[in-house]
Amino acid sequence: MLTATSPAHPGIAYRFMGLLSTGLLALCAGYAALVLNSAPWAEASQLDAIFPFYKWRTRLFSPAEYATAKQLLLAGAALMTVIFGVLALGQRGRAELLTWGRELRAAPRFWTPWSLLTQGQRRWAGGALAALTLLRLILSSPDVNAEYDDAASYTLFVSKGLIAVSSYYPIPNNHVFSNTLSWLFYQLHPGFWWTMRLPVVLAATVATALMFVGLLRHHVGFRPAIIAVTLFSLAQLSIYHAAVGRGYWLLTGLAMIVFFCVLALQAGTAFPRLAWTGLVIGGVLGAYTVPTFALVLGSAFTWLGLHWWRQIGRVCRLAAAGAAVVMGTLLLHTPLLFISGPAMLFSNGFVASHPIAQFLKGLPVFLWQTEGFLAGQMKVGSLLTVATLAGVAWLWRRGRTGQLPPALAAPWQQLVPATLWFMLFPYAMVVSQRVFPPGRTLLYKAFFLFVLLALVVEWLLQSRVMQGQRWLRPALGLTFLLWCTYQFTSLWRDNRRPSQNNAHYHAAFAWLATQPIGPVLVPEPTHYIFLGMYFLSERAGQPWQFDGRPLPGKPYSYVVAFPNLRGYFQPVFTQPPAFHNQEVDIYRVPTPAPQADVNGLPPYFHLAD
Repeated sequence: MLTATSPAHPGIAYRFMGLLSTGLLALCAGYAALVLNSAPWAEASQLDAIFPFYKWRTRLFSPAEYATAKQLLLAGAALMTVIFGVLALGQRGRAELLTWGRELRAAPRFWTPWSLLTQGQRRWAGGALAALTLLRLILSSPDVNAEYDDAASYTLFVSKGLIAVSSYYPIPNNHVFSNTLSWLFYQLHPGFWWTMRLPVVLAATVATALMFVGLLRHHVGFRPAIIAVTLFSLAQLSIYHAAVGRGYWLLTGLAMIVFFCVLALQAGTAFPRLAWTGLVIGGVLGAYTVPTFALVLGSAFTWLGLHWWRQIGRVCRLAAAGAAVVMGTLLLHTPLLFISGPAMLFSNGFVASHPIAQFLKGLPVFLWQTEGFLAGQMKVGSLLTVATLAGVAWLWRRGRTGQLPPALAAPWQQLVPATLWFMLFPYAMVVSQRVFPPGRTLLYKAFFLFVLLALVVEWLLQSRVMQGQRWLRPALGLTFLLWCTYQFTSLWRDNRRPSQNNAHYHAAFAWLATQPIGPVLVPEPTHYIFLGMYFLSERAGQPWQFDGRPLPGKPYSYVVAFPNLRGYFQPVFTQPPAFHNQEVDIYRVPTPAPQADVNGLPPYFHLAD
């Protein structure tokens, strides 16, 4: 399908780009209209009640404005559909649709390299993927990998319906596309593991297979391909996010689609419409997963632009594709922009520019720690990156003078330059925007590092100079074993405290679930998230009511707080808690309820200054 050796493709008709763009925009506008129509104004305007602890509030909008937004999106979807239909009319339009459909049906050919492997190689690769999937399933158990950020995603977004998933954005914790997939699983079963963890394991499995086969398609041998994918999959950041309900592995899989489509378009593929479709749709869905996917898109479009800058036709098609990605992404985000406002998406703390002096002062540390984080160790991992880049520079020089073995030379013609670009160009975007994105948002970038490292290792194993060194293979094996040991011990160390805390939260839930049902006041955000998660996941049929702030005049049966007045909420009770452990105190409110103060609030409600 997307092979680097396919003949140069003929020029893509502008009609096709019009069909692709209008079809995509019709679907995006239609989906956004579906989201807004999934909830009445009364529900959409009260999303702040989901998590009352933030001072930030959603936009104020009237029922008429809400209805207008839905009508505009439907009108936009209808307009794009009409334009699509007009473009599809006539002999040229039908011919373009038939060609496009024929190329889309050729998509399964991407997996052809799998059938070209020997039986032994397929056994090794299949066994490695099965072992990785089993490991991810084990680590995805909340008993092994404690609920943390995905607990908030489950409680605040996924369990609250499609309108909350797609529109409520108090924190960038809401990975919209990933949480939308989880919401679909939630409709089948509300269990936390089924809803949040299983979709990620499935996405990681597909992305892993995509990486491996994609490397084989671009002349990377079996051994370096499996080395690269294994190293990436076992890095601490990667193995953790393959087992928790976040969107970073979904982002990684979509980044791989964009990357391999870019390689196909650059080299000239027999299926250019398929490659353009993958680039545009993968770009829109990636940006809808985590906004920092813009780093992937920036790398992709600048790489193609640099190669095509003298070919005005291709540059125009690239610009059209970029415009389609931007407009499609904005349309999908329309419910979020309308309800939560643009500031939360474009000006939150993760994307806000730093003052130039502060940014330049922090940049060296950011670069060093980020590359170290991606390589597996924040403080010294960048040494692996530096050594790999030095090895790549040396081998690239040898390759340009014809000194590499033929079996190793092919990837250095196209794959390695593009890999370096996708690995390093995001930092140019970071500098231009003066932002420090969290290392986890750059997870996908580690794949490119390990591809380069695997090619260097493969050269060492095949080099005539090194073939007589019997110590080399044992040394590489021991290094790999020590590296893996560190990854898993670090994962266990970092997970130990959250696991202990979650055990206390779960014990509080288990006690409360055995008590008579009554209204519960939970003024601490952590308790609110975790108790809400456990009741939604394990006691979905019980009508418990949790309030983060007391409603004036409402009597409560239970009040939840941190022990020893160490939280923001410091309750005033004369009796000891009915339940107590290291993280949770639960008080029974005496009956009759104490008299409320002049504001209608209970006398035991007191917040620290």
